[in-house]
Amino acid sequence: MKRFLTLLTSAFLLLSMVSCAVMSAPKEEQKDSEMSLVSTSVAICRILDELGYDNVIGVPESSQELPERYKNVMTVGAPMTPDYEKIKSLSPDMVLTPKSLEGTLGQDFDNAGLNSAFLDLSSVEGMYKAISSLGRLLKCEDRAAAMVADYENYMSSYKAQSGDAPSVLLLMAFPDGFYLVATEKSYVGGLVKLAGGVNVYENYKGDENGFVNINPEDVSTKKPDIVMVFAHYAEADAFAYMKKEFQTGAAWQRNDAIKNGRVSYLPSEYFGMSATLSWKDGLDYLKPALFGE
Repeated sequence: MKRFLTLLTSAFLLLSMVSCAVMSAPKEEQKDSEMSLVSTSVAICRILDELGYDNVIGVPESSQELPERYKNVMTVGAPMTPDYEKIKSLSPDMVLTPKSLEGTLGQDFDNAGLNSAFLDLSSVEGMYKAISSLGRLLKCEDRAAAMVADYENYMSSYKAQSGDAPSVLLLMAFPDGFYLVATEKSYVGGLVKLAGGVNVYENYKGDENGFVNINPEDVSTKKPDIVMVFAHYAEADAFAYMKKEFQTGAAWQRNDAIKNGRVSYLPSEYFGMSATLSWKDGLDYLKPALFGE
């Protein structure tokens, strides 16, 4: 079996993954060498860069800026539609991908004969657990420990905005005419909660990534103080779709927050499906958006 289990914090599992990957190449080539990695995610590239890891041989095509360390590395397709043949031609020891895409890409990696691992970037906490695991896997323990310590120190002193907590309807928009409601179990939902907002769908479990498909009629009964929208991808087109929906949909027009212009469009630089190292900037952005300061 080529595809590995979702990347967890267990050192035992990680060591098992390393041993499987090493077995796929001649021993003389693997001795004392770093694992060769392909990352299909800009967020993961930034984590690897922060860990000081050089042996990344494939990166995603993206409008987002990649770390300087990987500027001349071969691209292997878009994050949601990687080029499996190109990845195979690089013969990586492992392909790293966000866990949110495991259901979409996992079987394809298997079929292509590629070793893959999926990092849990569904929350800030999950991301730092993945960073700790990567540190052990890639022998970057010191850098990983410093990143985790910085996160823990920040959280120990962090305080949410004081005052009445605003209720929030959080939507993830798709450019092809679709949207999902994001619960507080999603990455952005978790940031909104941390910043002091109350998700109007806080009691909904949603899917494995914290999203749920709910029709506008149900949404119109929730009466949020503010509506927040972020894009799955192609931000300009996704936001244009939602703005049109808000202007033309009868159910949306019954929403006081929308009628009163209490809609905030969150930039993809800080807000998306997966947690990123820009999460603190995301929190700084959310506080005035929620509390009007």
